Amino acid sequence: MLEPCLAPSLAPILAVFGDCFTAPSFATFRHIVAGWILCLERHTVTGVLRASGAVGEKHHTSFHRFFRSAVWDPDALGLCLLKLVLNLLAPGLPIIVPLDDTLGRHTGKHIRGASMHHDPLLSTRTKPVFHWGHVWVVLSIVVRVPRWKKVFALPVLVRLYRAEKVCKKEKRRFRKKTELAAELIAVLAAAFPERQFRVVADAAYANASIIKKLPPNVHFIGRSRLDAALYAAPRRQRMGRPRVKGDRVPSPGNRARSSRGWQRLRLEVYGRTVTVRVKVFDALWYVVSGGRMLRFVLVRGWPGHDHDDVFCTTDRSLDATQVIQDYCLRWSLEVTFHETKGKLGFEDPQNRTKRAVERTAPMALWVYTLTVVWYLTVGAKLKNAGLPQFPWYTKTIPAFSDMLAALRREAWRHRLLDPASDARERKKSEKSLAPLLQAVGYGG
Repeated sequence: MLEPCLAPSLAPILAVFGDCFTAPSFATFRHIVAGWILCLERHTVTGVLRASGAVGEKHHTSFHRFFRSAVWDPDALGLCLLKLVLNLLAPGLPIIVPLDDTLGRHTGKHIRGASMHHDPLLSTRTKPVFHWGHVWVVLSIVVRVPRWKKVFALPVLVRLYRAEKVCKKEKRRFRKKTELAAELIAVLAAAFPERQFRVVADAAYANASIIKKLPPNVHFIGRSRLDAALYAAPRRQRMGRPRVKGDRVPSPGNRARSSRGWQRLRLEVYGRTVTVRVKVFDALWYVVSGGRMLRFVLVRGWPGHDHDDVFCTTDRSLDATQVIQDYCLRWSLEVTFHETKGKLGFEDPQNRTKRAVERTAPMALWVYTLTVVWYLTVGAKLKNAGLPQFPWYTKTIPAFSDMLAALRREAWRHRLLDPASDARERKKSEKSLAPLLQAVGYGG
């Protein structure tokens, strides 16, 4: 059978996933990854099949069967991918874990698990917009590249959120996004109990479903509420039932009204240096954290905001600078969503079976992570990984599109130009060129 059009330097990275599949499924997986990378049209299963060059070599139903019914676990694949990502990080330091959800828009009433969801990108404060599709809860890992002053959020674990109506129709228990997120955090913490993680998430995830269930090796940083009901730590009592909370203390909003206690802080957020004013205090947010004390950071002068903001964390050893800067890393996951939808067809698959829905779209997220891992480990050192240079524009820092282009060039260079490539493959030069000609003719 024709080998997938993979860059030789990517093959060893994919080899670590061998234990996640049976031998036939692993061969299909390699073709799917190759096709997903090379595909320039819509990333449907058949579109990926055509880009992989496996038409006529491998029956098309095996690609559909890989997503629909093959025996493999997405969590096992995600944890295997996580090991690759952790190799890029310095040992011993806390790992920043952005957590968020995103809407994958679809059309077609027969798509499994789809329903109407709030569209945060098209909505305004006065006019909410809803769209048909899937909502995915995604857990990622932050990788910093100091020489480029860039940060990547690499997705590893994913859950599909189903609306209550869909759950009722499918006779399954309804689970909130926060419950799915708590499950992802538990899977992550159990797989690497020796590592320390800091989950960063928006206000929607700063609640009891997440904070009360945090594993011992996980801390949380998120946006709190200005009207949060806060309490002092409970006082010790000699008699009677121990108190679970102390006296009521001012909310963050009430504290903001006072001119006392503000401190100026100069720090770097979103790539620029800004000066803000902060108040730091510890309190008990009982409805969210139970008996666990939290550290709050009240911020005034937040870039682009006219109103005050407040953040909270379970790690009371952190200062205001660490809390704010770590929280800002959450935005890198939004960039990942934008890239996977625009470059890797995250919203393209049209699945009608349960397993296929849960497995196909996440492949775009995993391919994004594989592409960045490949580029940071071996791709940037290759001769063909140079950045585009024009008389009017000189590029020095690669974007994800440059990484993906470098991986595609390396794959095609191996297929067409490498004299050491397989002799049988060279004899089939016309068939080897077919996916490239297809891409040139129809892609883009």
